[in-house]
Amino acid sequence: MIRSLKKIFICLSVFLLFFSITPVAIAEEEAAEEDRPTAKMSLGFYSDYIWRGYALGHDSLVIFPTITISYKGFSMNMWGDMDTNYEGTGEKEWWETDWVWTYSNNFDMLNYTLGYIYYDTDAGNTQELYLTLGLSTLLNPTISVYRDIELGEAYYWNFAVYQNIPFPVKTSLTEDWSFDVGGWVSYMHRPGNFGTSNYEAMHDGNVWAALNIPINKYVTVVPSMNYSFPLSDKAKNEIKAGSVTGQKGHDEFVYGGAAINIAF
Repeated sequence: MIRSLKKIFICLSVFLLFFSITPVAIAEEEAAEEDRPTAKMSLGFYSDYIWRGYALGHDSLVIFPTITISYKGFSMNMWGDMDTNYEGTGEKEWWETDWVWTYSNNFDMLNYTLGYIYYDTDAGNTQELYLTLGLSTLLNPTISVYRDIELGEAYYWNFAVYQNIPFPVKTSLTEDWSFDVGGWVSYMHRPGNFGTSNYEAMHDGNVWAALNIPINKYVTVVPSMNYSFPLSDKAKNEIKAGSVTGQKGHDEFVYGGAAINIAF
């Protein structure tokens, strides 16, 4: 209980920081875009929490608050997970808080992001470094590699594409609407240094679609759907074992929800 209260206090502090800088950001709206910090908030409501193919929630509404502050390519992000029916107990649980620091830039069509993630979960803590390379072209392909630096040597490779598509029906209401559709496949290598056996396989795949509905200059509502599935027989067993339901659970998941995004 004390641990959960500490996490909630930290997140509230970040949100208070956000609201303290928001008037300044709005007042500087006339300044050049690259010369002022930006802030983004999001509150998501989803039917499940799926991470790299693993189900970290079960028969529960999960709530994901997040806030990002960026300036000249540097970003700091806080992301949280509130499970409203933790492991089927009927209890609400603030289960995870992640802190992400990144630097992003580009060379013509090539864009890149260098990042650090600190995962603070009820199951334990860990840290990762990652690199993402992408091309600003059709399907916006990216390749990302994540490397655990706390629990031991482990790598997660992700190959992703997505495309933004204008909404086909143009009215005064829908003229700014658009679809995002995409997917990814991944490869995971985890030597037997986590107290488990060695695991090396094509891991999880995911296809998804989202509808962007701008409400005004600052607010966008984004409903979305996802389908997550294993890419190999080894991944099926790994995903079941790493999910909250264990080997009696599933290895494929259809889940969805909606997020309210606010950008300044």
